[in-house]
Amino acid sequence: MLSRVAENLYWISRYVERAENVSRLLDVGFHLELDATGLNGAADGPGPIESVLTILACREAFERSHGTRERDRDDVLRFLTFDRQNSHSIIAMLGRARENARGSQETLSGEAWSQVNKLYLYLGSSKARKRFAASPPRFYDTIKRACILFDGLVDATLPRTEVFHFLQLGRYLERVNQMSRILNVKLFGLREPGSVDGHGLKLVHWSSLLRSCSAYEAYLREHHDRIDPEGVVRYLVLNSDFPRAMRFCVARCCESLREIAGGDGEEYGSEAERQLGRLDSELRYMDVEEIIGEGLSLFLTEVQESCDRIGEEIHQAYFVA
Repeated sequence: MLSRVAENLYWISRYVERAENVSRLLDVGFHLELDATGLNGAADGPGPIESVLTILACREAFERSHGTRERDRDDVLRFLTFDRQNSHSIIAMLGRARENARGSQETLSGEAWSQVNKLYLYLGSSKARKRFAASPPRFYDTIKRACILFDGLVDATLPRTEVFHFLQLGRYLERVNQMSRILNVKLFGLREPGSVDGHGLKLVHWSSLLRSCSAYEAYLREHHDRIDPEGVVRYLVLNSDFPRAMRFCVARCCESLREIAGGDGEEYGSEAERQLGRLDSELRYMDVEEIIGEGLSLFLTEVQESCDRIGEEIHQAYFVA
């Protein structure tokens, strides 16, 4: 496969995954702010929606864009949704996904290409603006479902060749990275080594964290409706069955990179494989007490740095002509 095509496929999935992630975070944040306002009046400090700026590392860009004038929730929503000058906005990410897909139409199924194309065109339409103005939660739910549909079409219409595996590699590496960022920003009550105080975060925040990761119902079914701080961390980091848990995602990355490399699994074919294998082993054999004891924030930062290094090694191994 041409390196250009492989890179396009990898980044299509990363951009679609990011767009879905932002849609979900803004949807959950919108509901949480409404609940907080209804119960307590206006909250002090940055709210759940503004926290998305921190998760995406684009708070400085927002400040530059909006200056010192008074800002409200809708300014943040529009910046993260429709601002084409913001590289982290939903429309910018889906625009890049569409351009990459356009350059790889001969490898994608018609259904997968059509889904990316239609979603981007919808975002730029007056219909999308009207839906956003009428009900941001319904709008973000539409975008989220459309992104998930793209993933489903990839799974349902593509043979398990290099095309599929580059798409899957991008999707799951992005998912690990985003999960580590979400946890690092939202679990402010667990930032110190050894700290796992359930009272540090109110129940509503634990619930919103699970919803931010599409894990609320799945977690409650497994834990019999009891939200426990250590249990939440264990579920989102170390669970091997939940498709957004970090351990699950890293394992899928290893599988796809192994298929791309064509190795027998006995030896690493690249530095990217070696680093992914090391991260996979760490997540397999760590326990939540060890993670919290050493400091959750430190652990999550190290995972982000590992994802960045792995991404660079993938680029060097497969995308440099």
